[in-house]
Amino acid sequence: MTWAAWRVQRSQIIAAMGVVLVFALWLLISGIVTGHNPTFKYWTDADVYVLFALPGVLGLALGAPLIAGESSLGTNRLAWTQSVTRNRWFAFKFLVGGVVTAGIVIALGFLLDWWTGAVSVSALTNSGGFSSAVRIQPTAFDLSGIVVIGYALFAFSLGVALGAVVRRPGWAFALGIPIFAAARIVVQGSLRAHFVAPAIFTNLAGLSNSTLAVDRGWVLHSALLPANRLSPPPGRTWAWSDSTKSYDACRGAPNLSNAGAAHCAALSHLHFVFVYQPESHYWALQGIETAIFLGLGLLLVGLTVMRLKNWRT
Repeated sequence: MTWAAWRVQRSQIIAAMGVVLVFALWLLISGIVTGHNPTFKYWTDADVYVLFALPGVLGLALGAPLIAGESSLGTNRLAWTQSVTRNRWFAFKFLVGGVVTAGIVIALGFLLDWWTGAVSVSALTNSGGFSSAVRIQPTAFDLSGIVVIGYALFAFSLGVALGAVVRRPGWAFALGIPIFAAARIVVQGSLRAHFVAPAIFTNLAGLSNSTLAVDRGWVLHSALLPANRLSPPPGRTWAWSDSTKSYDACRGAPNLSNAGAAHCAALSHLHFVFVYQPESHYWALQGIETAIFLGLGLLLVGLTVMRLKNWRT
């Protein structure tokens, strides 16, 4: 049964592995070049967008034809007439496709971790400070750790479920792209920052005198606030700037030293507040987000099983 599942899916699997191999070679070459020449920048928007999309495209490409491909050809009927139950037929196909998807992404994940580290060195050299290449910050977070496995398996399950509904591989793949993208955007933009309670850092001199932990963390909010507050007053947002008027009037010259800025902030009864996720929260955030996408994937598997029960042969 496992061999039959592999034979049916092998063309999609081989094609997917070929595409991933091309990306892997590009990552390897660019990472080596960057490591030998840190001033050579390989952290561009194009890199990020392609790598953001890769787990989803891979998962959908392997998942969409899993059920829909056999339905469009009618080969599922043959399997079901050979004393093989629908659930067993689906379980073997899903297991083979899921293991292959996970295996490819795990191998790619090790390379992405190494590549992210290489371009972090480049970013540090080019900017003289920390950048979006720090792993807990959104750009690198989505390309490192274990979360890419969750993305890929969620996309795989999504492609399978959509294939069971529309019964056309192309349509299942096309419909899966915006759904996958929406899930990623919602989790990253609205949920991730709240998985673990953020840390708070305050000082009087501003960002130029913040700590290494803030520099290496993911800053969620920062503002100049009244000295007795760690968040904006009721009805105000973090973009609220009324409190800066007396501070600006006090400090006068734009190139005021940290000591002078701190003195002005104290006189104005203000302080700088930074709300951030420290680097130490990286694995906790990774684990929670991975669990969310794996949970969504299991939910989709259940919906697929229910859908298959209602198919008419």
